Amino acid sequence: MSTNGRGPRDPLTLEDDALKLASIRSPSVNDSPVLISKVYNTEYEKALFETSLNPWSRRAFKLYLIVMVGFLNAVSSGFDGSLMSGINAMDQYLDYFDYSGLGKSTGIVFMIYIVGNCVGSFFAGPITDLASQISALFGRRGGMFTGAIFILVGSAVIVSARNINAFMGGRFILGFGIAISTTAAPTWITELAPPQWRGRLGASYNSCFFIGSIPATGAMIGTVKMNSTWAWRLPLMLQIIPPVIIISFVWFLPESPRWLVQKGKFEQAKNILVEYHSDDGKTNPIIELQLREFQESIEAKKAEAFWDYRPFFSTKNRRWRMLCLALMVNGQLAGNGLITYFLPAMMENAGVTSKQRQLVYNFANSVLSAFGAFTGAAITDKIGRRRRLYFGSFALACLLTIVGALSAKYGEVGNSNINGANASITFIFLFGLSYSFTYTPLQALYCAEVMSQDMRGKGMAVHILISNCAGFINTFANSVGLGKLGWRYYFVFVGWDFIASILWFCFGVETHGRTLEELDEVFNAYWPARESTRKVKVAVKEGGEVEDL
Repeated sequence: MSTNGRGPRDPLTLEDDALKLASIRSPSVNDSPVLISKVYNTEYEKALFETSLNPWSRRAFKLYLIVMVGFLNAVSSGFDGSLMSGINAMDQYLDYFDYSGLGKSTGIVFMIYIVGNCVGSFFAGPITDLASQISALFGRRGGMFTGAIFILVGSAVIVSARNINAFMGGRFILGFGIAISTTAAPTWITELAPPQWRGRLGASYNSCFFIGSIPATGAMIGTVKMNSTWAWRLPLMLQIIPPVIIISFVWFLPESPRWLVQKGKFEQAKNILVEYHSDDGKTNPIIELQLREFQESIEAKKAEAFWDYRPFFSTKNRRWRMLCLALMVNGQLAGNGLITYFLPAMMENAGVTSKQRQLVYNFANSVLSAFGAFTGAAITDKIGRRRRLYFGSFALACLLTIVGALSAKYGEVGNSNINGANASITFIFLFGLSYSFTYTPLQALYCAEVMSQDMRGKGMAVHILISNCAGFINTFANSVGLGKLGWRYYFVFVGWDFIASILWFCFGVETHGRTLEELDEVFNAYWPARESTRKVKVAVKEGGEVEDL
């Protein structure tokens, strides 16, 4: 690796580096060939240009394997949504608990998981931040471990349930654990990832929802033919796998370097950065920049009681950060809950009544949505966050409008127009693909990015709480709404998506092109959303020197 500006650049960074934005060639500046570009932060770009980080190196692959353990927390979350959507279409499940596919009873079974999420979110922040004396022992990894324990217990209770009370009790415990693990894991990944890879790694975390979703839906296609309760118990057993792996390996993972600096363990933090943010095990400009910013940011903040959330609203900077975090509730109210939990009902609205065929379509939708999510994650550092969110919300409103219109015309019982019904299903899939591209990669990443270091753990817990309050709509209200209104209920979410597009445009802050600490300057601005899109013109000379123009 070179730190003098002449070493090879990371090929992935070359693709998404902000230096490529609006760039043109200039014959000379001070008689030296240069690349004139517009960038978000000059100091960050200087360090980035002088640092080589090879994504194909041994150290890079070691980092990928490490964060994959964190990704398993999203896999656990992915199992539940797809499993319950598919199981809710199984006669073996409905008959065993004497339920119908829609209505209040089904909504309560779904809702109890959300209740567990909401209760768990109150514990997730303190466990993840661990502002008390116990923090010296566990750190961010402690949150993942604790969450995995609850997920494992909840899954075991659900699989062995003999009555509906046990089943709902297991779902409560499962939701409680997932709230803790999905607070700790994205926080840890975002803080551990090199800044030039933060977008891709952080976005890949939530995209791994589909690593749980796809095998869950695939398993149900086979088990639905069983004439026993194992038709739904076997797929539910899959939920046990991720927490077992997390519990086994989490204590072998490196801790968040930002958390270590916050706890006064500067040398440990530096060693982790050198190990995973360099090619040769030596310090470089990006590492030095991060360490300097860690200290400046953390020294400026005093310790706060782990139970006290009032400081989250003490300054304009913090209030705007909380606004950006709250805006991600749009990702829960975009209409995705209709597909996540009630795809079989949507299929019936489109004219598909065969249980087997509904499960096949559920599986196909999971595969297609996974493609959208991982594609979105792969280009997160290239297209940024803010623009994707406001354009994507508008596109979702348009697609859901088409789904509603087609379902109204071709989804009635006795419809003989197969092409019309297929068109309805096609646009349901397109909606799922677009949602996965727009929101799935960013839900955890963006919320972790807009929080400052001292807010991040508890802030992510607030995100879980807000999301699950919206989750009540996606479960209980959706079950009743679809049962009574059918396709007409879709237009509630159409209106919300149009509003979300406006909100993201006016208030969403772009986090791309800066370190997490450098975002503090953006949030201190009069209108952070506008400030975050401002670029600075720089000249990058052939020798590697970056000059602010």
